[in-house]
Amino acid sequence: MRTAMSKAGLGTHELWLRYAHLGGEIGELELDAYLHHALYLSPRHRDCLARAANQLAPGSGVPCSRDLRPEEFPPDG
Repeated sequence: MRTAMSKAGLGTHELWLRYAHLGGEIGELELDAYLHHALYLSPRHRDCLARAANQLAPGSGVPCSRDLRPEEFPPDG
């Protein structure tokens, strides 16, 4: 997601605003922590972020959770 954002010239704040508009529930600080691999998010939150990123940068191809291989994200347990 960070790569797609960087290529599109998007900042964390822009992504967070779109995410919040879509009903996202995490704060901007938590989003930044997630983007730096310091915070785990549930698939629901990751998918909402993917939708936001894909809306802001059409063609970026940020995948939803169901499109990832299981080893690419930790279990929800």
